[in-house]
Amino acid sequence: MNKDRCKCGKKRYGYGDGLHEIWLCYACGKFIGQAGGDAFFAMMAKEHPEIILTMVQEKILTPIGKKKHGTDRRNKTFGR
Repeated sequence: MNKDRCKCGKKRYGYGDGLHEIWLCYACGKFIGQAGGDAFFAMMAKEHPEIILTMVQEKILTPIGKKKHGTDRRNKTFGR
């Protein structure tokens, strides 16, 4: 799974809440992710993908950044 680049060639942006992770391409609208074992979240993302943008706008899913060492780090933790 290439998190940095979409198949269309544009950058993907990562969002998460500590358990769930979504990598979204704003150019074509495709996304990939990990539900962290949460079957309901996986079903919701597949059946109603428009809810992902709502979760980002409401800050339920927050940006995932990369440290200089290449390790994924969250910029903000859920609930804070």
